[in-house]
Amino acid sequence: MGLIGVKQNKPQQAQTYLTRLQALSPVPWQAVQLEQDIALAQPQNQALLDEARRLADAGERDKATGVFRQLFNGRLPEGTIGREYYTNLGFNSADWPETRKGFERLMRQNPDDSILALFFAKHLARREDSRAEGIAALARLSTHPDIAGDADQSWRMALVWIGPPAAAQVPLFDAFLKVHPDDQEIRDQLNKGRQQNTSGATSGWQQDPLVARGLKALERNDHAAAEEAFAARLKIKADDVDALGGLGVVRQQQNRLPEAEQLLTRATRQPGGARWKNALENVQLWTSLQQARDLQAKGQTGKAQALLAQAQRENPDNIDVRLTLADVQVQAGQLDAAQAGYRQVLASQRGNPQAIRGLINVLAQRGQADEALRLLDTLSPGEQAKLGDSGRFKALRSAQVARLAEQRGDVRAAQTALKDAVKSDPDNVWTRFDLARLYLKTDEAPKAHVLIDELLKAQPNNIDALYTSALLSVEMGQWQDAQTTFARIPVDQRTPDMKALADEITMTVQINLAIGIARRGQRQEALALLDRLQPVASGSPERQLTLANAYIDAGEPARGQEMALAAIAQAPAPSADLMLQYAGLLLAAGDDVQVNAILRNVQGQPMSAQTRKRFDDLLYRYRIRQADLLREGGDLAGAYDTLAPALAQRPDDIQAVSAFARMYTANGDSARAFELYKPLLQRQPNDPQVLLGAADAAVKAHDYGFAGKALSQFRKLERNDPQTLTEAARIYQSMGQTGAATELLRKAVAIEQSEKQRAMAAQAVPTSITSSNPFAAGGSRSLAAASAIPAPAQVSLSGGRALETSNALETSAPRDTAYPGQIAAQQPLSAARAQSVRGNPFMAATDRDQASSAQQALNRILEQRSGFVSQGLSVRSNNSESGLSKLTVVETPLEINVPAGDNRVAVRVTPVWLNAGSVKSDASARFGGGTSGAAGSQSDKGVGLAIAFERPEEGLKADIGTTPMGFKYTTVAGGASVDRPLGDNPDLRYGLNVSRRPVTDSVTSFAGSTDERSGLSWGGVTANGGRGQISYDDQTIGGYGYGSWHKLVGNNVKSNTRGEVGGGVYWYLRNAEDSKLTAGLSLMGMSYDNDQSYFTYGHGGYFSPQSFYAIGVPVMWAQRTGRFSYQVKSSVGVQHFKQDGAEFFPDDSTLQAASGQRYTGQSKTGIGYNLSAAGEYKLDSSLFMGANLGLDNARDYRQFSGALYLRYMFEDMTGPMALPVSPYRSPYSN
Repeated sequence: MGLIGVKQNKPQQAQTYLTRLQALSPVPWQAVQLEQDIALAQPQNQALLDEARRLADAGERDKATGVFRQLFNGRLPEGTIGREYYTNLGFNSADWPETRKGFERLMRQNPDDSILALFFAKHLARREDSRAEGIAALARLSTHPDIAGDADQSWRMALVWIGPPAAAQVPLFDAFLKVHPDDQEIRDQLNKGRQQNTSGATSGWQQDPLVARGLKALERNDHAAAEEAFAARLKIKADDVDALGGLGVVRQQQNRLPEAEQLLTRATRQPGGARWKNALENVQLWTSLQQARDLQAKGQTGKAQALLAQAQRENPDNIDVRLTLADVQVQAGQLDAAQAGYRQVLASQRGNPQAIRGLINVLAQRGQADEALRLLDTLSPGEQAKLGDSGRFKALRSAQVARLAEQRGDVRAAQTALKDAVKSDPDNVWTRFDLARLYLKTDEAPKAHVLIDELLKAQPNNIDALYTSALLSVEMGQWQDAQTTFARIPVDQRTPDMKALADEITMTVQINLAIGIARRGQRQEALALLDRLQPVASGSPERQLTLANAYIDAGEPARGQEMALAAIAQAPAPSADLMLQYAGLLLAAGDDVQVNAILRNVQGQPMSAQTRKRFDDLLYRYRIRQADLLREGGDLAGAYDTLAPALAQRPDDIQAVSAFARMYTANGDSARAFELYKPLLQRQPNDPQVLLGAADAAVKAHDYGFAGKALSQFRKLERNDPQTLTEAARIYQSMGQTGAATELLRKAVAIEQSEKQRAMAAQAVPTSITSSNPFAAGGSRSLAAASAIPAPAQVSLSGGRALETSNALETSAPRDTAYPGQIAAQQPLSAARAQSVRGNPFMAATDRDQASSAQQALNRILEQRSGFVSQGLSVRSNNSESGLSKLTVVETPLEINVPAGDNRVAVRVTPVWLNAGSVKSDASARFGGGTSGAAGSQSDKGVGLAIAFERPEEGLKADIGTTPMGFKYTTVAGGASVDRPLGDNPDLRYGLNVSRRPVTDSVTSFAGSTDERSGLSWGGVTANGGRGQISYDDQTIGGYGYGSWHKLVGNNVKSNTRGEVGGGVYWYLRNAEDSKLTAGLSLMGMSYDNDQSYFTYGHGGYFSPQSFYAIGVPVMWAQRTGRFSYQVKSSVGVQHFKQDGAEFFPDDSTLQAASGQRYTGQSKTGIGYNLSAAGEYKLDSSLFMGANLGLDNARDYRQFSGALYLRYMFEDMTGPMALPVSPYRSPYSN
């Protein structure tokens, strides 16, 4: 347990067990080893150990010994590190006594360590004084299956070193020949020794000194010295048999097999060269095995099997050939043949660990983990030991338990079993990788990373750990990280599989780079990069299909089609795996019909585990695509039925859950969609589709903060394809953040413009890969077999007819407006016009029709955000009593309105002229102080100033300013309002308004009056209060209701209060794209606390009945053309009001007492009507002229109004005219 703590980098756990071991008496050797391993786990000691190993591998034995001794710091080395130390130390004759004592001590502690025994035996055999002992030990070890080959070869080599044996050494040769009776070289060597012993001439044969020196160097694995000695001898005698053979062995150990074969062939052709025949045959066999493995790495399993079959005919009993052949058969998917090969090996060598592992792997791939588990459970303890120590065996068994759990879909149980496996064998990188892969299935990527990274931290140069780290990055789609990790694996240490993966990573990284470049509009550069990948893809249909898919993604479907067909043509009988990869390419190209055909064809074929996974993944993605298409076609029920199996299969998968969330959004349940997106975004914070889907759902659920964060993260991804940029802009626009939307749309349009020429050339290229699937096999298929694969959505939605897709952006377009802030109804696009443009070559499309979705959206936002300057002139006049309630108003309002980020600010300057005429002599008593004499003319003028602020995304408006400066009385005026949708229904809205506004009924109420006769001044009334409204409009019917309350105060005027309620309903009798007609019914009631309708001192001079009721029938007609928009409104109804009367001087008791007069009350009922017309004309793309006229008529009252205005826009207005038009008005208009 302490050693497990060390391996798992848990020093406290290891120290706890060490303390317990040290408390025993006597202290066991295991305590000493644990103490050593805890010390070696420290980073500085790990670095020393790596340096010692590097020096030993380089042949610098003495330097390595010095570093080892520094590492152990006087302690006796233990365990496998001790074995390394004494193996290196034994090559120095001066240190042999220490080496021997150390080996013997370790063997007493670990009597079953066959590798330790082998290394000790080799050192014994290398030394002349202990060679006989070493040979005897090697003979015994040659019966151990796990080291038999090495021990047997070392046994023979030691006999070769003896030369012709002396009489005492003959039994050593006899023992070898009993096991190897056909070894003619050893037999000849023995016979030569016997002859020399018989003739007494043993001293007559002398081995060449250079050859002897080379053989000695070979004994101690000093390849450089051996090569130097043999080469020197060959310069003297080019055909020296032992120099040729010895140098051939050096080349073999250097893995330079072609040179080894050439040298050994020359050696066997010399006199006495028969003793090198076995070495030559061994080299030839390993050359064949290496060639077979190279072919296997290239995917040429057929050629590899042919070569191995020849080797097997020449070496029918060779275990390595059988095992290599079985390994190749596994790669080729010939699991039955591979299983038979492994079982044949086990029949002759029951405990062969490679065969057991190979058979377990085959059983696992065939889904027979239960049989693999039974196989492990039937092994004897000795056979289990051959697979490694007890920890490794436990890990192997736990891995099979994990596979069984995974097969039954219990991923959590599989994870638990693999955790046990990692705990038992923490250094097994592949067990860690299997567990990491399962963590990815449960979206626990950080755990997967930690699992591999902690091993790399402990063993930074572990090749397999680096390899599995790269594989994990590939599984997660982090190809750049995989490439970075692979760069740490030395090229000369990469296996064929590693080289193949390195090529795949390089190709994928380059493809991703090319697609990214293409999405930024640099199509030519992207294609040039893809062209450079052709050599990497050549020879591999799978890679060619991958590259073909990249050409399609880069906007070159013709190139992709050509390459895909060429890849399939390379395989006369395409495998199911290849056809599924081809179907994946078709799915990316949108050819669902062919994908469906391939899925149905492959469904009943036998598949390996890898191919089955590819099939399941493709069917899964196909289901999601069909569900999305059905949703877009309005068939939500069918979409859910199609998606349900995918959700059941992978309930936590991002693609399936995202598709499910989109269904809820389409169904109007934004809150549920938002809740589904939240955990997805936590697991995949950098997935652009998840980010946009979550942001859209958040906006609809009114969580703008969450939406903003998701969109900010999306922008950090630096996506450069116009489609996702346009979608992000749409969401920003729905939040009112038109600045960010404009920025994204400008970027999208710039990319589209750079692609325009190539896109026009590509219009003639068909988007389908082929018109029909040339590889779909004929024959009938059962309905049961086909039922798992849904039909293409196009067929379900259109009954076999092709679908005409709509522009998603247009269907969600904002309301048409002629300039920012203007109110207009939402207009659907004219499908009839769009169809006529497509179908009639003589009907010209407008620039807006021809613009892309991004360009159209950008135009709309630019129009919405455009700054403008408006200058108006308005006149309003009534027919009331001169000098009192009569009023003529002339106003020339100027407004400068500009965007400020996502908000708007405005400056308003409004000169105003008021004229009420002269007070008639018969009315002089009802003005001011009521004294006799002429009151004179009543007029005033001034300039009103205001600044305004608007935050469109929140429906908020505010302004503050003054009533016209220059009036008798000037005061602060302004207000704030909000107008927003109520809940998720955009047709239902509410509005709130608080304000302080001037009452503009008369000169007295608006500006204030002065009675020159009495010197009294009064008036300048403001209404202070609030209003609330709720409305509904679904473009078929509309309705509204409102209520308000205000307190009216002025200068030397009695305070008053006003309450008002009202409502109405209207119907759209016509609601076309360019015209509207509505008619409805309106009701309202109003009441003032007291009557302030008069003009004596203390009265406000504004109409203020104690009750007022009206019912009317309003009608509105609006129409627009390309440059002109107008509307006509009228209403007719019945009005009733009642006034209670009032004192002459309600706010001055002294004057009232002196006067004693009262205004009499009244009550009237009559017909009322109003009529108005407004129009606006576009003079050019940025200049508009407008006008409006109005007439209000009631019993005893009539008012006329009219206005003209010009408006200059800072942006060109390419959109349609507003409908209905909303003319520019003065801030003081009624």
